[in-house]
Amino acid sequence: MADLLAPGGTVVVDDFTPATGRPPTHDGGPDTARLHWLTHPALHTTELRLAPDLATLVGTLRHTDDR
Repeated sequence: MADLLAPGGTVVVDDFTPATGRPPTHDGGPDTARLHWLTHPALHTTELRLAPDLATLVGTLRHTDDR
């Protein structure tokens, strides 16, 4: 995905249940989908809680000197 973004470009990934702890878990194990985006080396990503049962992840492509 990062290869498709222009510098400073934004990616939005929705339909997550809000994380309740660190590290985030899903079905008793690490939430690998959420962690993929939150720890992606090319992105600055944060989780936004939209409702008590809904969250989205928003990531911005890092500048090449930030990687």
